[in-house]
Amino acid sequence: MDKDFYTVEEIAGLLRVQVSAVRNRLSRCDPTLPPSLRVGGRRLFPVAAYEAWKAQLMDNTPVAMATRADEPRRGRPRHATQGRLA
Repeated sequence: MDKDFYTVEEIAGLLRVQVSAVRNRLSRCDPTLPPSLRVGGRRLFPVAAYEAWKAQLMDNTPVAMATRADEPRRGRPRHATQGRLA
């Protein structure tokens, strides 16, 4: 029986990153992860969507991503951005 969905743990293994890194990226809506959906309290990644995402990366086709450069930076501003000299 073929699987229809991957779990967070399986995606972490496929991407060779820590499970906590996948969860962190999900919480930040990071576009560097394959498409996923939330079912109940679980985050699932459709196998077909993962395979299409991977094929798109292998073909060097640009992935539809939000550009983070346009977003304002979060957190405390640095001294250099406040116009002061160090």
